[in-house]
Amino acid sequence: KSEQEGEVADRGMDFLAETNVAGQTILRLTSRGNAIIAELLRLSDHIPPEFLLQDKEMQMRYASILTDFSYIQKREFFEARIENSGQLMDLDQEFKEDHQEMLKRFYNLFESIYKYIHDLVQYLEDIDNMVFVSTNLEMILLNNDGKQLMAEAVYLYGVMLTLLEENIPGIVRERMLISHLRYKGQQEEPLIDEVMKLMKSTGYIPGQKKPARYPDDFFQRIPISKTVVSMIIERLKSDDIYNQISAYPIPEHRSTALATQAQMLYMILYFIPEMLYDGQAAMREAVDKHFPDNWVICYYMGFVVDLSVAWEPYRAAKAALTNTIQLNHVVALKKRYWNELMDRALKSLAGYLTEGILTEEFILDNINKLLAAVREANIVIRWIMLHRHTADKKLGPIVTQDLSPEKILKLILNTAHFEFILSNHFKVLLSQKQIRWEAHRKECSERMNEMSEYFTGEKALTRVKRNETLMNWFKQIAMEIDGLDYSDYILVGRKISRLITALVQVEEFHQIESSLQVRQFLIDTRGLLNQMLRLVGIKEEVLVTMGIIGDFSYAWSVINDYVPLMQEQIKNEPSSVLKLRATFLKLTSILQLPLVRINQAASPDLFSVSEYFSGELVKFVRTVLEIVPKSMFQILSKIIELQTTKIKEVPTKVEKDQLQQFAQLDNRYALARSTHAISLFTEGILAMETTLVGIVKVDPKQLLEDGIRKQLVRKIASTLDAAIRFKGGRLEDFTAVLERLSSTLDGVKRSFQYISDYINIYGLKIWQEEFSRIVNYNIEQECSSFLTRQVYDWQSVYQSVAIPIPRFPRIDEHSRNFIGRLARELLELTDYSKTNYIDQMSAWFDKDGTEIVGFRTFELLQSSVGVFGLSGLDKLLSFMIVKELQEFITNLRREVGKDVKLFLVQFASQLAPLTTIPTGTQKLYATALARIQKIFGGFLEAIVSVGQMQLLRRQIANSLGFSSKMDSNLLYSALDVANRSLIKDIQEHYLSPESKPYPPEDNPLLGELGKYLDSAGMSDPFSKIYITMKPIENFALLMFLMVVCQVPKFQYSHQLAILLHKKEKRAFDASPFTVGVITLLKQFHSNTTIRFLAYMGQYVRGFVNIGISRDKQLADLPEEVTQVLLFLEEFLKFSRIERTVVEEFIPSYIFDCFTH
Repeated sequence: KSEQEGEVADRGMDFLAETNVAGQTILRLTSRGNAIIAELLRLSDHIPPEFLLQDKEMQMRYASILTDFSYIQKREFFEARIENSGQLMDLDQEFKEDHQEMLKRFYNLFESIYKYIHDLVQYLEDIDNMVFVSTNLEMILLNNDGKQLMAEAVYLYGVMLTLLEENIPGIVRERMLISHLRYKGQQEEPLIDEVMKLMKSTGYIPGQKKPARYPDDFFQRIPISKTVVSMIIERLKSDDIYNQISAYPIPEHRSTALATQAQMLYMILYFIPEMLYDGQAAMREAVDKHFPDNWVICYYMGFVVDLSVAWEPYRAAKAALTNTIQLNHVVALKKRYWNELMDRALKSLAGYLTEGILTEEFILDNINKLLAAVREANIVIRWIMLHRHTADKKLGPIVTQDLSPEKILKLILNTAHFEFILSNHFKVLLSQKQIRWEAHRKECSERMNEMSEYFTGEKALTRVKRNETLMNWFKQIAMEIDGLDYSDYILVGRKISRLITALVQVEEFHQIESSLQVRQFLIDTRGLLNQMLRLVGIKEEVLVTMGIIGDFSYAWSVINDYVPLMQEQIKNEPSSVLKLRATFLKLTSILQLPLVRINQAASPDLFSVSEYFSGELVKFVRTVLEIVPKSMFQILSKIIELQTTKIKEVPTKVEKDQLQQFAQLDNRYALARSTHAISLFTEGILAMETTLVGIVKVDPKQLLEDGIRKQLVRKIASTLDAAIRFKGGRLEDFTAVLERLSSTLDGVKRSFQYISDYINIYGLKIWQEEFSRIVNYNIEQECSSFLTRQVYDWQSVYQSVAIPIPRFPRIDEHSRNFIGRLARELLELTDYSKTNYIDQMSAWFDKDGTEIVGFRTFELLQSSVGVFGLSGLDKLLSFMIVKELQEFITNLRREVGKDVKLFLVQFASQLAPLTTIPTGTQKLYATALARIQKIFGGFLEAIVSVGQMQLLRRQIANSLGFSSKMDSNLLYSALDVANRSLIKDIQEHYLSPESKPYPPEDNPLLGELGKYLDSAGMSDPFSKIYITMKPIENFALLMFLMVVCQVPKFQYSHQLAILLHKKEKRAFDASPFTVGVITLLKQFHSNTTIRFLAYMGQYVRGFVNIGISRDKQLADLPEEVTQVLLFLEEFLKFSRIERTVVEEFIPSYIFDCFTH
């Protein structure tokens, strides 16, 4: 049999050659399988919470549009329920827009799993049908690469199904597939029926009792030939398919040597459950070889399973495992690994890691002992780390009793550090091996030639008698040394050994024995030859062996148990980061398993898979090292307290007798101690060298800065969320909140800048960047509530995986976060029904004349939430305005029915032409107002709300503009020049479009400049166009009637020089009403505003004409005219329309006669 295997292996050496179709097909298949699993793990971290329906709020909101596979039987009922509800239709459309992209990606994953299984089954059928010429299953399983790939292909199938169940629950898969089916349709996804059959929920819920015949039935949904599975299992039972035993020569280590194929055997056995139930002999053989001293295994990169629990339903498997999990055997294993091997490994590693021990000579002379120490330590770590996770209630206490996690971590760190030092030494030796060998050979040859010349007796000052024999002998030795060939390391080793023996024997000559100088010369030469002999013995196989025995991929999940201990160790001893670096590098072995086949197949998935696993490694590194910035910020809290509440600022001039008072020595000593403690924390992490973790380069300085940013973000975000909470509409509360927030953030900022010099970071730059990111993120989230398509964290340009901005629970139904609460409190304080806006004061006053919101308020806002917060408020208010305008237009189109439209057309014809005065003016207008004023009630609130928010936006722009002029005058001037230049260029374009073209759409100039102008307060909210829409017939006439209907409710206040509402109850401020009208008209073509003014002018002229007909002298203008002129005066002031425009419709002498 062995001769047959050897013959087939020789013939099959080209199984992975490009010309071997069978080999390349299965290689590409396993490459795909590894890439699919990486995508599965990646997507499992991004399951939209809506599909989980874990809380009542989610269930109430989405249960009506999310369903499982029961949808197939009641599709019509389900769709009819959504179509009959406008609210559900809107929610369904919104959900579709938000999740369609992610659903497509999940479907692609499910489909790729189905395609992988289908292609695997097809490949096995092709093998059976001899599609691949002169290749059959027996030949493939006799080939070393063939049996590896066949086992891996089936194993990966099982891993996909298992990880799918553990990471994406069945009910979630069903909801996703049904949602994708509804939104895409069956025609676009022709394989969806087969995919749904495979992905159907099994009823298994992680952490709960498994359903009957699980996972047997799940693994049989697309069955594989049991003959093929049996043959693969037979190979796994009988062979060392990965040739690992050579790295573990001691028989006691066999289960560790075969651990990789043991995990494959465990998974593949589920494809032939009959063996698990009734294959006593086969299971006995499998357990005796692979599980004689272990029952907790890693089945795929850190995912752990306890065989004593997993095999409980299977008779044969359970019986075969009985000997392994007998209590006395478990006690013996625990004693061996924990009490004997653990202590021995710690002791040997401590000895080797003693400074000065691991020299080059020591390593070369004791390489086998060193490898044995590494091997033993890794075996102990593997057994203890895995079996700590035993799920058996009887075995668990036995294994975990007296186990010290600190001791385990110590062994992990020392082993990783020892491997790191050893491998680095060997890498250096391998890289310099030939150069050093050649140098030693040259020196040895020169020494022998010198010895030959020495015995000529002609050397000056030697006083030695000439000896032809020795002279020729040494010359011959020199020639032999020169003839040594480095490439033939076996032959050269023998020759060097003979030369060393010869140099020992030649010392017996009396002439040599009597000369101490010659003897020493020969001893040094033998030393060089010994070095050459050692260098010849350096082989790359040592590094390969170390890579095999140092594999740490099984610990990918269980290592998380030790993260708190690692962090505590860093906290107590910052320099321990250096040992942790070696542990991080040891963890990179998780990349080997998935990437080997992807690399061999030259798959384009190489970068994607490498990036994912490298990213996960870096995430783990960040998690461990996060304790450094965390500890720093704990100390920073003390510094903040000292600097804000205890240490007084020293004035410019201090009286002599007050020096001691301002010295505050105790407080300053406490500050110095805290600062020193912070600098100590950073020393350890900065001592790390730049490390390549997978394909990601980890810079310790950048890692520290990211950690500091993360803690700073958490501190600022939590402060903003906790501080900005209001009791509702109280000025004192609003002011107190902002003052307290301003003081707190100023203290954090000053303290952070203070420590930045001691940890070598740019404190102010980091503060500005992270503060702006926090504010912008919260604005984005708040604004997304006004959008049909939500912005999720993974879509946000402000959110970061490495430096996440925390999200806090909502405290009211309207606002999502602090920026929403701040904006709504500002709107509450400036409520148009409770306050009056006085433009001359740029402030809002209550009915008693007390200033509520003014310059002081916006100064306070800027000092607390900064320029970014003010800009954010401005942006949020603009979103609110858009929503109000959209709702206004929607309601208007709904309320203005055919009767109203017909009336407006008739009324417009009665007023035409607008240059004349209509007949029966007073009656005509009175009839029109009586006919239409009943529809204005619902629109009035929207108009005034828009006006109120517009006034707030203008105040914010004024505050930002003033700040920009004072603090960044150069920037303000540059923006002003750029803005005016751009406007001039655009004007020139419209004068000469062909010679001066407009900037192309992909030119970011206009958009980017607009952002800068808004941030610098160099924009006019009243001139903004918020929405675009189709023209509304007679809209100018409708707005005119609304204004004429409302202006009689106002009267002019000579004391305040503003329009006030005549009634206290149900009153509203005139200024926001006027601005609201201006904003509404601005959303339409400029002709609409002109037409509106024309209607106003016609109205004024008509009533002036009535007044003249009654009193030719017209001492006083009619009240209707005065009311409209007062409104127009406000309208022109806020809209910045020249009076000459209105004078086209109202004669100037009427304005001249008009007095308040």
